[in-house]
Amino acid sequence: MSALQRAAAAAVVILVSIGVAVLAIGATGGPTAVVPTASAEPVRSASVAPSPSVQPSVPEEGEALAILREIEEQVIAIRGLPSAEIGPADLITRAELGSELERLFAEEYPPDDQRRDNISLRALGLLEPGQDVAELQLQLLGDQVLGFYDDIERRMVIVTDAGLDAEAKLTYAHEYTHALQDAAFGLDSLEIDADGEDDRGLARTALIEGDATVTMLAWAFEHLTPEELMEIGTGIELPDTTGIPSWMFNQLQFPYNEGSLWAGTLAGDPLSPRFADLDAAYADPPDSTEQIIDVDSWLAREAPVVVAVPDLAVVLGDGWEEVDATPIGEASIRIMLEYLGVPRETAYTAADGWGGDRAVIASGPDDAFALGWRLAWDTPADAAEFLSAYRTVVDALPFPATVLEVGDGQILVAHASSDDLLRRTVDAAND
Repeated sequence: MSALQRAAAAAVVILVSIGVAVLAIGATGGPTAVVPTASAEPVRSASVAPSPSVQPSVPEEGEALAILREIEEQVIAIRGLPSAEIGPADLITRAELGSELERLFAEEYPPDDQRRDNISLRALGLLEPGQDVAELQLQLLGDQVLGFYDDIERRMVIVTDAGLDAEAKLTYAHEYTHALQDAAFGLDSLEIDADGEDDRGLARTALIEGDATVTMLAWAFEHLTPEELMEIGTGIELPDTTGIPSWMFNQLQFPYNEGSLWAGTLAGDPLSPRFADLDAAYADPPDSTEQIIDVDSWLAREAPVVVAVPDLAVVLGDGWEEVDATPIGEASIRIMLEYLGVPRETAYTAADGWGGDRAVIASGPDDAFALGWRLAWDTPADAAEFLSAYRTVVDALPFPATVLEVGDGQILVAHASSDDLLRRTVDAAND
């Protein structure tokens, strides 16, 4: 799951842009809402084609670079960080984006990581037979990404088939914010892709993307005309998400949607945000998605409970290997529950009150697998809500599974490829 987080970090996706387009613009041109929103489920319909009156002219290369430099100065003034030394932006078409993503995946998502993720996601019930996580992510990102900042090469990439239109300018404002973040704070210091820290990585991606989205929106309302704001998104054909699991789509959107709400709360006035609290967050970043979902949890620095689960591969014996061991976290729990058939309101209630968790997944001979997942909760009532919701999941999974109360008020979830393995997994994880 962490590969999707790595790909999402320092990128901007289509529904963030569309969120700007659907803002109500009053008679004076002032915005009445500033938070981008995504639909609950992947959208398959196409948007209305743009009016010829708002079709942008394509500037010459020198003119385009001058416009981008002007945007950089405007973003610096809003964000209040020193300028970032980067090369000229690359404007590429959506067709060319596919090659860029394949290159990035080849560099940052090696085959063994893909293999491990496929095993883990199947053990969690999140992949159907025949689905491949890398292929699905490439399809999703190829349709969704509007631009990204490469923090290794200090390179900006903007995806546009219409030249430097309002959407491309908006994307550049977002991406240049990432360059400023990197220069000021060092994005690699956040360790977003650290092994065994999936929930923490998603939370810190929400810091990065929430900050950039708040900055982008403030820039848009100060420097784009009402006509340009209305232009954004009008020519986008919403991506066909057929075959993409909804959990993958929703996890991609989380850092933008929840991250912008969290960052917006810290920054205050969306038209004139104050970034002192966000700046401080880079030195003491969030450790869980609970801290993003619940700002009070962040302000109180409510640390996740450390939960222990034995190495199942050692217990299960020869031919077994541990393929993943990580906290899953509140955000991914509610996304997973909804994907696995729990109604959204029930899923969110069941994930609320999360205190900490750890899931350990092992792979054995002949495609055997075992999952031991222990979860700590704030109160017995919170544990009971999750237990009730997950019992409906157990009944629907295509392999043996169970959920039960264990010591210290924790809940144990176990999945396995056979009934015998399930019994052994429960014994091992409950030891």
